[in-house]
Amino acid sequence: MRPSRAPLFDFAPAIDRFLKTHLFGDIFERDNLDWQSRALATVGMLAALSGVESQLQSHVRISLNTGLNVAQLRQLARVLGEQRNPEAARRVEAALEKVSSTGS
Repeated sequence: MRPSRAPLFDFAPAIDRFLKTHLFGDIFERDNLDWQSRALATVGMLAALSGVESQLQSHVRISLNTGLNVAQLRQLARVLGEQRNPEAARRVEAALEKVSSTGS
């Protein structure tokens, strides 16, 4: 995975340190889920929430960096739409479109 750089981390280096040591160090070190499963769970959770579209786009991009492909993310959207929440499915599709159109 590529590390993330954002203006927030320049402004608040303590947040950058916390995320790297706690979130990525402690939580992602656990062996109960692989990277792709974590990415799918995160995208699904973010898709269920309104108002977090930029985070969803970031995690769609991250999902692709973990080795998931567009077809797998579209399948997640389909399952979300059929089983739970059509709006969540639309959010995943919109995020995929945005990520694809920016070439990121």
